[in-house]
Amino acid sequence: MFNLFYILFFSFAISAFAAPLTEKEANAELLASGMTQASIDGLDALSKKFATGFPLVKSDKEATDIFIADFRSESENYVKSMPANDQTIYSDYLKKHDLA
Repeated sequence: MFNLFYILFFSFAISAFAAPLTEKEANAELLASGMTQASIDGLDALSKKFATGFPLVKSDKEATDIFIADFRSESENYVKSMPANDQTIYSDYLKKHDLA
């Protein structure tokens, strides 16, 4: 079952590497919005984990399902661990860029 956090993080992973925002620009925008550097670094690490890990498993459905489930769980836990203000900033960022 796909859930909202998986979709959000998948979207973030794609957006971090897609035009018009580069990863550096996305991080700068989040920082300028008031998000803590620690939260930005965590989101960046998740994005990179997805971008490097998914291509390795995408040809195997079972491996893909396991990867997605693990990534979703890790992503949900990370978002829940972020300060409330950072969660709000991240949510607003996703809405602004039509990722939510």
